[in-house]
Amino acid sequence: MFKKAAAIATAAVMALAMFQTGCGAAEESSITMDLSNEKAATIELSNAKEDDFVQGGYISVAEGEGIEIVSDLNDGGKVVIGFIEVEEDQSIDELPDRDNVKYEMMISGKATEGATLDSGEYDLIVTVQSKATGNVTLSVKPAGSITGLDVAEDSENADTSAPEETALGGHTNWTQAATAEEACEGAGLDSLADLNGTEITLGVLGEMGQITYRYMDGVVQTFCPAAAVEMSVIKGRIPSGTDGDVSMDSTPYKYEWTQDVDGQEVECFGNREGEATKTIWTAGDYNYAVLAYGAGGDDDFGLRAEDVATMVNAAK
Repeated sequence: MFKKAAAIATAAVMALAMFQTGCGAAEESSITMDLSNEKAATIELSNAKEDDFVQGGYISVAEGEGIEIVSDLNDGGKVVIGFIEVEEDQSIDELPDRDNVKYEMMISGKATEGATLDSGEYDLIVTVQSKATGNVTLSVKPAGSITGLDVAEDSENADTSAPEETALGGHTNWTQAATAEEACEGAGLDSLADLNGTEITLGVLGEMGQITYRYMDGVVQTFCPAAAVEMSVIKGRIPSGTDGDVSMDSTPYKYEWTQDVDGQEVECFGNREGEATKTIWTAGDYNYAVLAYGAGGDDDFGLRAEDVATMVNAAK
């Protein structure tokens, strides 16, 4: 029999903070998570700052069910929802360890996304990636009725007939890492570039937003938040016989072109001529990708040639 986490059922969890605005007035920052039952949760955010988080409550997922998340956040607002599996012998007086997230989903703007999870009970943790105001609702539903379903690779409900490379993208089977070294070791790579301090036209990486890492076997993804842009660098080995695209981004783009970066030929893709939303290349035993998506409603955002060159050189 499962023993629930300390904050359960209808408990509301709130994190409050005060910070100074430019006018010298105090502005309240809050996150409230309300679980009306074990199949639904509502997260309310008001001026929530980067790295603010709230944890508690639980949801219950049965076989054949999945998660649907509907977000209504401000432009640029971004949160990560983590699902921590509740252990059978877990004490009712303790919350699950934040480092034991089994699944996570990054949520931004106004969107609906879905995923399947292994059946079980999950403690929820919500972490702010960039200042957010608005609400996010989470519902447990039959998998066949979920909008924007993203099937988890290790879920017992996953489609095992899917191509192997689908495990490299989306929200599937990733493990968070605290450092580049930890991510590199977890993925089994020989090296991983430190992108902190890399300067592009948007600013300096590591100063605009905290760089984070996640990995799976043979692949590492480095997130580089930059203003209203979701940017990441992927390095990994992909199955032989594939097209060399480790990004696993299958979006059809209007423009495709190549760019020479100090003797390294890279392939660029975007919906605006000369602005690369996706850049991919192969060097040595590894394949690389740089992805740059507009997080503030600019669906066609892309990096200009000088920023492509900077990111390619930094990622080597």
